[in-house]
Amino acid sequence: MQRADQVLPRSRTSTVLHLFSSVGCCFFILALLCSAKTLQGQNDEAGIRLLQNQCLDCHSGPRADGELDLSVLIKQRPLVKEYDIWRNIFQRIALGDMPPADHAKLTVKQKEAFSNWYTSAIYNFDYDSVRHPGYEPVRRLTHVEYQNTIRDLFKIDLADVSKFTADLSGRSGFENSANTLFLQTGLFEKYTQSAESLVSRLFAPTAAAPLIRAKQKLLKIENRQLAGSERAREIIRRFGNRAFRRPIQPHELDDLLKIFESTFQQHGDFDAAIQKPIIAVLVMPQFLLKVESETSGFEPQKISDFDLASRLSYFLWATMPDNQLLRLASEGRLSEPQVLSEQVARMLSSTRARALGTVFAAQWLGFDDVGIRRRQDPIDNPWCTETLMEAMRAESALFFYSLLRDNQPLHRLIDARYTYLNEELARHYGIKGIEGTKMRPVRLKTTKRGGILTHASVLSVTAFPDRTSPVVRGYWVLASLLGTPPPEPPPDVGEISAQVLNRDDLSFREKVQLHSRNPQCAACHQEMDPIGFSLENYDNFGRWRSRQYGETIDAQGQLPNGQRFVGAAGLRDVIVSQRMDDLTRQMARKMLTYAIGRQLDFYDEAALRKIVETTRQDDYRFQTLLMAIIESYPFQYKQQFQSASE
Repeated sequence: MQRADQVLPRSRTSTVLHLFSSVGCCFFILALLCSAKTLQGQNDEAGIRLLQNQCLDCHSGPRADGELDLSVLIKQRPLVKEYDIWRNIFQRIALGDMPPADHAKLTVKQKEAFSNWYTSAIYNFDYDSVRHPGYEPVRRLTHVEYQNTIRDLFKIDLADVSKFTADLSGRSGFENSANTLFLQTGLFEKYTQSAESLVSRLFAPTAAAPLIRAKQKLLKIENRQLAGSERAREIIRRFGNRAFRRPIQPHELDDLLKIFESTFQQHGDFDAAIQKPIIAVLVMPQFLLKVESETSGFEPQKISDFDLASRLSYFLWATMPDNQLLRLASEGRLSEPQVLSEQVARMLSSTRARALGTVFAAQWLGFDDVGIRRRQDPIDNPWCTETLMEAMRAESALFFYSLLRDNQPLHRLIDARYTYLNEELARHYGIKGIEGTKMRPVRLKTTKRGGILTHASVLSVTAFPDRTSPVVRGYWVLASLLGTPPPEPPPDVGEISAQVLNRDDLSFREKVQLHSRNPQCAACHQEMDPIGFSLENYDNFGRWRSRQYGETIDAQGQLPNGQRFVGAAGLRDVIVSQRMDDLTRQMARKMLTYAIGRQLDFYDEAALRKIVETTRQDDYRFQTLLMAIIESYPFQYKQQFQSASE
């Protein structure tokens, strides 16, 4: 479906979103109608009866309109299992899109009754009644995790994943989502080739000094008197403990030692023989996959300290646990609250925690697309260099990591008065006095820049290759940043007509506004468009401009509640003053999703609300949010596969 002026770019947002999304004033009005007194007297089946009476003619059976079979949906229990669908139904009814124009419209009283029922049955559902930690499926390492793990395992950057098939992002929007991390035959062959290549480089007779040092660390053992099989056993044991992220089992060690002995007995060359079990470890499921310890029965159980170490390290560092985490896990102390808190603080102070910017934030906000899916033709745009695009990504990644490291309040993501620049990016922004290629923190003296909304990386991924799109940018702010997207466009609502686009007497803003007057479009566009137009001073690659097509850019906006604002600075004020709860919930949902490596489900809602409330009570601090996620039920517990309803 096309929205307004063009097809929207790939969105990394999930759709499990909370009720009142501020799509339009109608949502706010309906919410006010849902007082506690009204809810107490509301019939629990009112909403279902309305759907049965008004909607089943079109939405039931194998040929249901829009493939929405309400006759099946209303029989599911609990109803919140299909939260996404119910939310969309509520939005459609609230906006008046449903029933369609050729059917009888709902009365105000019917809409009010449905809103009350929805609030009671869906939004205010007792999520503690479906307490469930979720199922932690076995999944492979992402390519980034694999590369980082190899680096930390050998203490040198050896892995080359450039020829691996690209990782996909699932509904969660993250590449570490379990439902996309399959181990295909072709990929396993790449793992085998990678393992053989890196071990061969490590043991090459003409290896460079860094490789020689890495080999020496690998083969070094405390008891220098050991030789042959005993020496090999110690090397394999120590390597296996780290590669498997938990103590290697006796049978695993014995099998690997047999591989060594088979080669050693034939050739008598220790170095040649020890390479074989090392390669074997690197292609074993225990290394390539995130395999957690088994649980007994179907009751929720707290994860082991070794599993906690891995969850922590791949969440905060996108790599394997270090020796300190593994030592504390072996002592059974990592899960102690004070120890856990100290370790999280230590991990955040490490440069490896920059992965929260380069991986988590990049995938959540979409700026990892810069230089890949978002770039300019270098022939026509010689200024758009690889180094500029690298700096654009680095600015946003370093900025996000700094907010976490320094425990800033969440609103600093929006209104911070500093950023990270080098000379090339500063020149792109028109900021003087920055020299050199190194990225460094820079205090901003202009209101034109400040916060993630004015980063060139974000501004470029929310535009088209040849021009900006207020609709796309407005949608991105609502959906990706605040987690409150408008509903999908109703059927038969297309893009701006060619007749409108070709009118020279209208500015681009006027063309979009003319399209938005369509009653089927107005409710969503009145929220999206003002946001997008407030960012029109930035071109499709984030450069500031005050004029376009010979006319002064109009960056004014007015929200459905009547509030007016101007430009990015005004938008920042609106978000910080009115939408902090939305921003907090969205960041909590996205970070929890990334931390546990799966799409959130309805039974995660209780944990999510607790995380948000904990963060709110501590002045919306970044580290409070992160620690609340680590201490949450889904992060600390697991359960064998079983449907939540069972």
